[in-house]
Amino acid sequence: MEQRERLLALLEEALPGLRPLEEEDLPQVLALYQSNPEYNALALDSPPTLETCREDRTDLPPGRLPEHKLFLGYFQGERLAAVWDLVAGYPEESTLYLGLLELDGTHQRQGLGSRLVRTLLSLGKEAGFAAVRLGCLEENRWGFAFWSKMGFTTEGRVPWKGDRMVLKMVRELEPQACGNEGTAV
Repeated sequence: MEQRERLLALLEEALPGLRPLEEEDLPQVLALYQSNPEYNALALDSPPTLETCREDRTDLPPGRLPEHKLFLGYFQGERLAAVWDLVAGYPEESTLYLGLLELDGTHQRQGLGSRLVRTLLSLGKEAGFAAVRLGCLEENRWGFAFWSKMGFTTEGRVPWKGDRMVLKMVRELEPQACGNEGTAV
């Protein structure tokens, strides 16, 4: 949990406008989710609801507790621009699991996602994590291209919700993970 707290402090310092999301933020989370119909068609069996948002805010992988999770919102002014779901110590203690990075539809393909991920990779190492892992739906071609561009590699495939497949991806964290690009957004 020390890594989680350190990461949160570093992220909040580097990304003004980033903060943990609370129950009262869920209507904005829902609006953000609704702005991504292509992703929803791949990832969800039905349109997102407030209950979907509530589940995302609280769901945890096996062996993790609420104090391991960060469900964060990145705000630009009053508007929610991105949602992050991070879990410290999964599947290994030295790993940060990225369960979700979803941008408001109006912010996609403008560099915000790349800047957020570069910041996470840089500060994740500083917080004591050795790697970041995530799952990307195999049919999510845009997502796979994005994560590959960010230096993630595929380490396997696993079934998810019936016949869907998820690509397990990893990015080892090195001190120079972000090159000379900095972390400011």
